Amino acid sequence: MTACETSPFAVRTQRTGTRFVATCRGEMDVTTCDLFFAAVLPGITDTTVNRVSIDLAEVTFLSASGLRSLLLLLCAAHYNGKSFDLHRTQPQVRRVLDLFGFTTFKAGLVWESTMSPRVHDH
Repeated sequence: MTACETSPFAVRTQRTGTRFVATCRGEMDVTTCDLFFAAVLPGITDTTVNRVSIDLAEVTFLSASGLRSLLLLLCAAHYNGKSFDLHRTQPQVRRVLDLFGFTTFKAGLVWESTMSPRVHDH
């Protein structure tokens, strides 16, 4: 588990085969999103990983800063040819994701990657 002693947030990462899972707990906000980003980025840049999953079952709050971190990681995963999914989101977190169009944004990336010719190499 990676966390500051005084932080209301923690993230545990685990790699199993080609899947990287980050399990988060607490409030994802401006004070904790850098910790989250730093914990997940190695999974995205690992060339042996093809799927990055974020378990949000124990995330009690998601601020705009937390959403920004999720979007940046989603884009980085897409750029690196990885799938990126969120699992077990709480209703209050799902509402923030829906209000800011996270699902629509992700669908746009999937559409672009499957329907557009590749313009960059990894």
